[in-house]
Amino acid sequence: MKEPVSIDLAGAKIELTAEVLANAFWNMDTVQQADFFEELAKRIQSQSPHAYSYGEMQWCCLQDEMRKPGRELANNMHLALSAFAYDFWPQKWNGAREGIYP
Repeated sequence: MKEPVSIDLAGAKIELTAEVLANAFWNMDTVQQADFFEELAKRIQSQSPHAYSYGEMQWCCLQDEMRKPGRELANNMHLALSAFAYDFWPQKWNGAREGIYP
């Protein structure tokens, strides 16, 4: 596991690990979790405008990490997290999905 990520929070240096973030996320209710994803989208759009709209470039690079031996559990979690998204896209005759927006 990598070193913690340091952030400045009101002048205090805070070190976060994946374990701390996962624990915080899982202890949120669904409203808070949705708020998290909204804040993540805002952060990506404001700080990384060249990463496509919601960080698609990062997610594409992440797939390489998820395919490595030993990352099966992380990959399964990622798939489970995105599985519901198929409810939002109508299926085309050939099995591909159409856009979310009309």
